[in-house]
Amino acid sequence: MQLRHSSLIAGPSDLIAHIAANYRCGHCTSETEALTDQHGNPHLVIHHDDGCPVLEGTLCSLPDTFRAATGTD
Repeated sequence: MQLRHSSLIAGPSDLIAHIAANYRCGHCTSETEALTDQHGNPHLVIHHDDGCPVLEGTLCSLPDTFRAATGTD
């Protein structure tokens, strides 16, 4: 089994929804998926391309997450 990097983002549901709608990885053509668990907590799943340095944990997703949260490019 190949290990994959994971990040956790917590906060108000409207912020998570905003990040989900605006997140773009600066290193691949990732797609996002917003989910809500059985407790009503929002989750953001980012499907990075194979070989993406963010997926592998080589680079941090924080800059892309910040841009998505603030609406800046």
